[in-house]
Amino acid sequence: MSSAIDLPLDILWPRLIAIADEMATTLIRTAFTHDVIEVHDMSTGLYDDRGFLIGQTWQGAVGHNGVMPVFGKSLLAAFPPDTIRPGDVFCCNDPWLANGQTADLFVTTPAFHDGRLLGFSVNSVHHMDIGGRKGSGLSEEVYEEGLIIPHMRLYKAGEPNADLFTLLRRNVRFQEKVIGDIRAQIAAGHVGCEALVAMARDFRLASLRPLADTIIGRTEAGMRAGIAKLTDGVYQAAMPVEVEGIDQALTIALTLTIKGDQLNADFTGTSAQVRRPVNCPINFTRAFVAVPTKLICDPTLPNNEGTYRPLGVTAPDGCLVNPTFPAACFWRLSCGQLVGELMFRCFSQIVPDRVPADSGSVPTWQFYVNGVGRTGRAFALHQHAFGGMGARPGRDGLASVAFPYNVRDVSAEWSEMETPILIERRELITDSGGAGRWRGGLGEELLIRAYTAGDVHPDLPLVLSGSAGRMREPPRGVFGGKPGSYGGIEINGRRLPPTSSPEARFGTQDQVRFLIPGGGGYGDPGQRELSAIAADLRNGYISPEAARREYGYED
Repeated sequence: MSSAIDLPLDILWPRLIAIADEMATTLIRTAFTHDVIEVHDMSTGLYDDRGFLIGQTWQGAVGHNGVMPVFGKSLLAAFPPDTIRPGDVFCCNDPWLANGQTADLFVTTPAFHDGRLLGFSVNSVHHMDIGGRKGSGLSEEVYEEGLIIPHMRLYKAGEPNADLFTLLRRNVRFQEKVIGDIRAQIAAGHVGCEALVAMARDFRLASLRPLADTIIGRTEAGMRAGIAKLTDGVYQAAMPVEVEGIDQALTIALTLTIKGDQLNADFTGTSAQVRRPVNCPINFTRAFVAVPTKLICDPTLPNNEGTYRPLGVTAPDGCLVNPTFPAACFWRLSCGQLVGELMFRCFSQIVPDRVPADSGSVPTWQFYVNGVGRTGRAFALHQHAFGGMGARPGRDGLASVAFPYNVRDVSAEWSEMETPILIERRELITDSGGAGRWRGGLGEELLIRAYTAGDVHPDLPLVLSGSAGRMREPPRGVFGGKPGSYGGIEINGRRLPPTSSPEARFGTQDQVRFLIPGGGGYGDPGQRELSAIAADLRNGYISPEAARREYGYED
């Protein structure tokens, strides 16, 4: 068996990532829904036989990526290696084991080489439907949010679990697409295992453990070296949580402790979980502790098990970022993504030259439009909308971009092809980026309505539900930078109050307008270069009035 010292890392490490990328390509090309094909709301990765994450695609969504290092261990706790056989395929969407919401299904496939368990391929997909209340913002318990699948065999020794497939078909509205996406996951898992076995054969690897230990060790060392360069100390930050339909003060509190090469994020002081689907299970919370730390401390080495070993994450049981079962959690990113923002706020006290201002894309706006066609057939659009990224040291924030979530919009063409929803306008909002030496990224205006002559039942309303943010507190600027714009939702020009219900109904004659927040500014606006202000005016990013008001600029 090859030892860690003998392994050609410059070949094998990139090859593992290439295998994960090939799995992602398989998913994207064989999936049925826009959540995978357009949004890339998925991830792929590889484990060794201990469930240690050793390779991952760059294309995956942050939450999916960040959960994989702990998910593999829970799989092996449920199915010890001596119970696993060739041809097995496992699945799980339990929010407390997987990715924090029922819509995200993980599929794991074991790879065998020379009769021995070599490792696993793993992939996860956000499914457009898993039953329940169709992504409702009114859910009070996870039981309302669709099927909960603990670790189960989807295939056993090559034979499908017919009972589980029957159960899935009976409980979802879009059988063809859901089962189609699951089969795409099975195909991607097969591709990953075949490639993993081929690599083992090519390099005569009887085990992945020496390779895994070397790769994980190098990433862990890179993270620890980056953390060790930070100033030891205790840093604190807190921010309010906006929950539609709840006019109640809710807070996420973070105490970040850095000591040597170890970092601990403690969320003591965070508000208790609520009977709304914004509660964030600890796996997803951990992911958004890891992402800013990785970006700050070691942005170059690939993500794997080693990223997480220097990180400690603690939170009281039953709080917003560590809820207890059966808390509703379908829109857990409403709290989970704020964890990433709080991490940046703490890091701004340590390394201000590496940290952006608050972003209007945090939390990412996600929403469903659910309706019924003239024949009674249901349709659903699951859409994202992104605000402006916060300004960075030396650079303006990017406009209307997923940060740090790493997913994409659903294109207007796909939305209008798949559903009777017309996207009338999608454009940047002038003056939405916070003023600063470096300006915050612009937010987005999105205007939708149902086709009047489309396949929409004339007597039934369409239902808008989802997760928004920054409608009461705008993205904050830093070091003298100004805040970005507020978010808002309008129906026929009437602004919905920030405390309104997380569900709204509208008809075929109605227009729904989303105003996604802009990012905060960085640094004193008085220090912005005149050429940059002039360029912003030419491009329509700021108005002449804002140029005079914020920058004292006269054309």
